[in-house]
Amino acid sequence: MPTIAFCTIKGGVGKTTLCSHVAAALADAGRRVLLLDLDPQAHASLVLGLETREGPCVADAFGPRPKHKLDEIVVASPKRPGLFIAPGAPRMAALERELFGWGHRLQAIPRALKTLSWTPDVIIVDTPPSIGAFTEAVLCFADVVVAPVPTGAFALQGLGEIETAWRDVREQGGQLVAAVNLWDRRTPATNEAMEEALKDVTVPVLKARIPRSESINQAGLGYEVVFDVSPNAAGAEELRAMARELAKLAGLR
Repeated sequence: MPTIAFCTIKGGVGKTTLCSHVAAALADAGRRVLLLDLDPQAHASLVLGLETREGPCVADAFGPRPKHKLDEIVVASPKRPGLFIAPGAPRMAALERELFGWGHRLQAIPRALKTLSWTPDVIIVDTPPSIGAFTEAVLCFADVVVAPVPTGAFALQGLGEIETAWRDVREQGGQLVAAVNLWDRRTPATNEAMEEALKDVTVPVLKARIPRSESINQAGLGYEVVFDVSPNAAGAEELRAMARELAKLAGLR
């Protein structure tokens, strides 16, 4: 099962926006997609169609004595066929602290997936904006880890920390890539400086550049993906292109 995860230590860089749109784009392309929402804010779950609820969350499938199997947690998206969500919940912040005490925490995801009775074509994972037990488990497991990099001052801040954490927990295989987000065509000098800075990073950079887009912002405020409200808006095709690029990197056939 190819797995693509989105990780950062900074808020406001578009991590969940990229994650939810890549999941939606791959589902729209006919893939059977499982989204694991490991961010306690659970915004990816909301954007992809799930209402706030009191039921089990994805972290309930983790740990030495899981409360639920993934089969009992995963919910079909009401907005698009082929997309299934293991939702997040605010109480996961406490569950993450508990997970730190488990000696097998880096194997939390593959162990949980053994309790899923079907096989998705691809797994997409959203993570908290920090390097904690959830993020470390994801870094250890994912085939492709995507670190969003916003265009502007301090753009590369945090990328080094994600790379260090990824190398610390990863014994072999996998890829870490940077994804340029919030690209603004109105600021050519900033863009040129950004491209120069990207030449010095030690991880590959995705070809797609996701532009700053009011349509994407407005879709997010309404807990929607831009494909559903403004399918031809600025940034929509770039998001689809990023999904295709990541699917190829992850070995999705």
